[in-house]
Amino acid sequence: MATPSRLLGSLLIVFALGCFSAVFGQTNPPPADPHELVTREPRILSKPAERSAALDLLGRARNNFNLQAAEVPYALKVSFETNGATMNEGSGTMEEFYDGHSQFRWTAGLGDVKVTRVGGDRVYGTNPSEPIPLRIQLIRSVLLRPVLRDIGKFEIRAADVVHDGEPLTCFLLSYSLPPNPAPRAWVEREDCVDSETGVLRTWSEAPGIYAVYDYDGSNFHGHVLPRQVSIYEEGRLAVQIHVESLEDAPNLDTNLFKPSEEMGEAAETFALSGAGRLGPLRVDPSDGPTSRFFQPVIVHAILDAQDGSVLDAETLQDSSDDLGRAALDLVRNSAFDPTGFQQEMFINVHFHLPAMTYGGAPIAVSHSSRVHWVRVDWRTRVPPVRPHGR
Repeated sequence: MATPSRLLGSLLIVFALGCFSAVFGQTNPPPADPHELVTREPRILSKPAERSAALDLLGRARNNFNLQAAEVPYALKVSFETNGATMNEGSGTMEEFYDGHSQFRWTAGLGDVKVTRVGGDRVYGTNPSEPIPLRIQLIRSVLLRPVLRDIGKFEIRAADVVHDGEPLTCFLLSYSLPPNPAPRAWVEREDCVDSETGVLRTWSEAPGIYAVYDYDGSNFHGHVLPRQVSIYEEGRLAVQIHVESLEDAPNLDTNLFKPSEEMGEAAETFALSGAGRLGPLRVDPSDGPTSRFFQPVIVHAILDAQDGSVLDAETLQDSSDDLGRAALDLVRNSAFDPTGFQQEMFINVHFHLPAMTYGGAPIAVSHSSRVHWVRVDWRTRVPPVRPHGR
């Protein structure tokens, strides 16, 4: 396990199922972001007819990305450029082939990393124990499965907005909301959909990350895939995705979908999960009074399929200040419940801000304040030593 930084000391972690602000105090709202379209209080969809209409529109948006539902062989080619603080950044490509029934093959390259996955009921791959880079998993989530299934289990708020002259409906999804939430709450996912065409225009799994979709009107057997996706983090362009081609491929070689001898000898490997949410994780100062204020920071991470350890992570707010560094240090030195899939998670770290007196005004957390935090391993496990050094 990595040694905590001298500045931060150790961290107190408490998992909670609800939102802390309702019990402990006030949670500061997400910072302003130029790509956040919901800036006024959205309406709660409580009537069955309203929820049904929302589910239908989100279902249309989700179906556009479900290329396999067309039940035809296809070839998809993608290029991308990434820029950020993850372990693998740069230019890359991805290809996916589908036989029209149940067999797939996809390959991706980013820098020195090359990934191949082949499968149907079972999944095989090159270097089956090695993690797939965070950027590749993000690109697949945003391009192929951005809209969640089983949306009916969520609370839904909606806002009508205008973006680039087009009317859109933005849906905010959460399991529960704190009292008097901001226009966009920390716990909410957001999908903005063109209500006329049913295409997804923006996606935001958590505050601080936004994917903007551009289309050229092409239709593939009833499915509309964007030609370009721009992913912004903390207001800056982090990933640019270009769909180079999406074509019928009736003459695909069936050998494409068979694992190589090397893959077969290595047995099955893990698949990728869609994006999800974890937390909030509560973090308290160790040696001083606390205020009534909480400051969340979202950490975007990928988790190992077998042991739940953190393979790579980045912050979506305050990446250059002490809270951002503390959140990243906390998450990187934690392990979570494994699922057998490499998980992409957006983890909400809730900092209980220090004060001069209990319940008083929060003090600034900075290098000069030298705030220390205490960690209690309650529902957190020490990550094991990984054979590949992560």
